[in-house]
Amino acid sequence: MITLKLKNRAVVFACIALIAPMIFTALAAYPMNRPARAVPAAAEGNYTVHPDQPQQVIKGIGFEIQSDSIGSGNKGLPDDFTSVPHDLTPDERTRFYSEMLKGFRYCRLGGGLYLRGLDPEQKYLQPRWPEQLTELREMIKTAGIEGVSFEYWSPAPFWKANRKFNGWTHDGTQNILRCFGKDFRNDPDYHGDVDGFLRDFAAACRKDLQTLKDNGIPIAMWGLQNEPFANTPYSSCVYSAAGYARTFETVAPVIRSFDPKIQIIADTSSSWRFDYIRPVLENPETASLVDDLVIHHVGTNSNDEYPPPEPSGKPRFENEYEYLDGKASAARCLNTAEDIMNWFQVAKAPTWFWIHALKPIGNSEASGYSLGFWRPPNDNNPKDLANFPDLQPGHWTYNNYNWFAVGSFVRHMPWDCQGVEVTEDVRDNDLRILAFKKPDGKLTIVLSNRSFAPHTFHIDTGLTGATFKGYRYTPKEAGTNCQGVDIGTLTGGTISPQLADLTWEFWEQQ
Repeated sequence: MITLKLKNRAVVFACIALIAPMIFTALAAYPMNRPARAVPAAAEGNYTVHPDQPQQVIKGIGFEIQSDSIGSGNKGLPDDFTSVPHDLTPDERTRFYSEMLKGFRYCRLGGGLYLRGLDPEQKYLQPRWPEQLTELREMIKTAGIEGVSFEYWSPAPFWKANRKFNGWTHDGTQNILRCFGKDFRNDPDYHGDVDGFLRDFAAACRKDLQTLKDNGIPIAMWGLQNEPFANTPYSSCVYSAAGYARTFETVAPVIRSFDPKIQIIADTSSSWRFDYIRPVLENPETASLVDDLVIHHVGTNSNDEYPPPEPSGKPRFENEYEYLDGKASAARCLNTAEDIMNWFQVAKAPTWFWIHALKPIGNSEASGYSLGFWRPPNDNNPKDLANFPDLQPGHWTYNNYNWFAVGSFVRHMPWDCQGVEVTEDVRDNDLRILAFKKPDGKLTIVLSNRSFAPHTFHIDTGLTGATFKGYRYTPKEAGTNCQGVDIGTLTGGTISPQLADLTWEFWEQQ
């Protein structure tokens, strides 16, 4: 129980704004150790793959990049330039791009957080050091990434009522756009003209994208605001549902005209209701501005990815998955794999994003957040080095529990696969299945088992006489270069692989 003895109402509201989403996430988070089953799982089950029933195109996997500094525990915005790829040696950058990032399609880039340099008027985002965007361009080009998903954590300070990136201050209620501030009618620039302000803000958003384009950064997606409910010590900007919708309706057309190929994403709150963007979706004149609905089920049980019907028919996907509380673990490793499976098989998502590729070894949240760790050149803290005694400055290493789960899909699921329908005689949340066709038309079946006992999957593949080659993963073993352990072949219209507990496998048509 949390007790607050605060006299200032604004501080109370700020506390609620920060704590409420954290409580939601903590209550729903998947634990470090698996919860016991109430009923033992069946020893075997029947599953039918329908290769003749195509579903969504699975475009590929995304990740986020910490391309500027953030305080440990997400507390504040340090002045130092601790970031990747900036901190890595030339050889380690090359290894990072070729070993880890090769195969990812999207890179999430946090506007106002991991890109937060400013012009003199503090209206527009710029690189904070001269090489910042050059480094990102090199990373994207060398790794073969299609483009960035650019989403604001905060607009530039000129557009904020508190005139800074971050919130969680004495008057946290002003961590909002200026036009929604408490005294906007006396604003020295706009004198209460909300429409004029939003038009200028839209132009600034366009200019931020132009800066990326001018620096050779391809843009795949754009989002108005990361977690519009969140008031945080790092970059954030709080919206009401009405304010979000009004802002979106002004800015999104400008983004669409800037480049019609950019996918416009919306909401990134934690509810399947998508309350922030719902007014836009319910208006026939504006609904077409939204391409995809994005949600944050951060670190939740993979069982949560069984969404209710979406009235708008828009695709939905997760664009930030990590574990906020505690460290990566074997149980969480398989939960992450099953989260990806359920998003693609059950929720028919077009993509899925992990959060950070790499986090610095000194960040308290690094274990639950990252696919790997790097040692900043200036980190000689004995506490940091105790867990990484052999990691040299400017070098990185894998965080296996997270990397094995995400990397297995990056290795075995190329861009633009086609999901296919699967039916299960009895659905068990601890025994999952996913099926898709690769661009060459060959079928892949993914299976997982976290049921505490072996399970045999009797699978009608829908193909006569096909041969499938198997690759096995566990939280402790992912084979060479995360390709999985070769476990031989199975042939026939029906195949029956048996999976041990804490295992997931890819069966690929030959």
